[in-house]
Amino acid sequence: MAISLLSPTLGLNRSITESRDLLSQLQQQLATGRKVNTYGDLGNARSQILSMRSELSQIGSYQDTITQTDIRLDVMLLSLERVRTIASETKSDAHEVGFELNSTGQTVYQTEVNSRLDEIVGLLNTNIGDRHLFAGRAIEQPPVVPVKDFIEGSGSRAGFKQIVSERRQADLGADARGRLVLTGPEASVTGGVVATPGDIGGALAAQVTIDIGGNPQNFDISDGGLDTLAALEAAIDAAFGANVATIVGGNQLQLTASNATDTITITDIDAGAAALAGLTAGATTNPTASGTIAEDAAGSPFGFKLSAATSTLTGTTVTGPAGAPASVNVQFTATLPNDGDTIRLTLGLPDGTTHEMTLTARAAGPLGTGDFLIGADENATAANFQALLTTSIETEAQRSLSAASLFAASDNFFDFDAANPPQRVNGPPFNTATALQNATVSDTVFWYQGEDSATSARSSQLAKGDDAIIVAHGARANEEALRSVVKNIAAIAVETFNANDVNGSDRYSELKLRATARLSFPGSSQSPDDIITEIAVAKTTLGRANERHKANEALLEGFIGEEENADLFEVSAAILALQGRIEASLAVSSSLGRLSLVNFF
Repeated sequence: MAISLLSPTLGLNRSITESRDLLSQLQQQLATGRKVNTYGDLGNARSQILSMRSELSQIGSYQDTITQTDIRLDVMLLSLERVRTIASETKSDAHEVGFELNSTGQTVYQTEVNSRLDEIVGLLNTNIGDRHLFAGRAIEQPPVVPVKDFIEGSGSRAGFKQIVSERRQADLGADARGRLVLTGPEASVTGGVVATPGDIGGALAAQVTIDIGGNPQNFDISDGGLDTLAALEAAIDAAFGANVATIVGGNQLQLTASNATDTITITDIDAGAAALAGLTAGATTNPTASGTIAEDAAGSPFGFKLSAATSTLTGTTVTGPAGAPASVNVQFTATLPNDGDTIRLTLGLPDGTTHEMTLTARAAGPLGTGDFLIGADENATAANFQALLTTSIETEAQRSLSAASLFAASDNFFDFDAANPPQRVNGPPFNTATALQNATVSDTVFWYQGEDSATSARSSQLAKGDDAIIVAHGARANEEALRSVVKNIAAIAVETFNANDVNGSDRYSELKLRATARLSFPGSSQSPDDIITEIAVAKTTLGRANERHKANEALLEGFIGEEENADLFEVSAAILALQGRIEASLAVSSSLGRLSLVNFF
């Protein structure tokens, strides 16, 4: 009779099956490196692991943001450092070059500056991943228009060169005296404003006599005669054989005797004739033994401004600046100045700088620059003073005033925002203009076309480095420091000179002096270093956040790994041990299957 082995065999087979299942799991862990297939297999740890996984995902998102932002910041820093270098080189090179002109009327230094302007615009138009880095939020298009367009103009729209030309005409004035009206000891008559200087005549007969120094001349101001102010001016000069008539402000006739002894008398032949030219008939005007310098219009932004006057001239009274428009009067007396006495005039210039003009009285020649001769009496002394003043004003107008006008034009053209458009001279005519007006996009090229906002440029671009850190790292090409570099280098680049201009070298020196002062970013003005520092701080802040993310990432991955990842060495050892047990169990099972009572007999 056979012995029943069912019970032990079933138990052994179940053990073998369970071992095989466990072996399969271990082999899968060995193949995948993971302990479990689903989060459900983690049991009570699954909520913690899911939370850690979510945190890892957020860290990965922050790291992606930091990586992309870091690339942009690196490029921005390189661009800004190059802009800073260009400004520094332009400033230092200005001291090393002379005044040798090429065929275009510029120096070698200016030619180099032209190429630097192109480079700066290229740097400010830097584009990374379809994102313009110096455009604020308006990242889709280059923030700065092409150099040729904003320098030369585009179509009917004026560029920087035209703005410079218009401003210089307005600052120099029609007589190139910086919008100053000079009146000497010579008898002088200034008429009232003529409403229509291009048509002063009338249908009625209108003849007037002008007598200067006992030389009476008749002039017909009626229609068909001298019926414009310009025609009358030319006829008076021709009649007296000297430049005794000028037009002031475009609408006033001024008569000035050619010496310090002649008188001026105006007499109507036909009633009201003189009034057509703004003149008053009936009075005789005598020499004044004085010199007067006055601004041509109150409130005008153009030309020289009389800021101060100080004097050591003996026996001479200096008054002003006073009045509207401001004027300074120098009244000489029979007590003449002493040799070496001086008068100093401080003249304000359009770019905010000043020029001090010193005129010195001399008892005898030879006279140096800035010297006038003490005459035989007060009238002669006043005439000599006024002659020097006129020459000095005309010369300085071509030097410091012309250079200052260039930089005032650069301020007018480049300094604008959404609420304050670029400014240009309210003309034509420009040489008699008395105000600026707003430019429009239809008549002027606006050099900057990026985001134009009163908010901080940095806040125009934000990067979230972690839950608590938002880094502002935007930039705009029209920020004060960057705009200053562009506009001052552009001013150097557009100026031209004439080799025959005796004042050209001095004007060039004045240009370089102003450019280097501005490129030094004086006072509290923003400099490229300020922007570089702020961008560098943003980069450092994000870098530190990234270091924290890396540390947290390693810690979280360690925790997750302990729960999810299998130790391959332990799994391999367990597989070997389990295989041994299974083989042993199979051997036992096989032996049990061969057992029989027959074998015991």
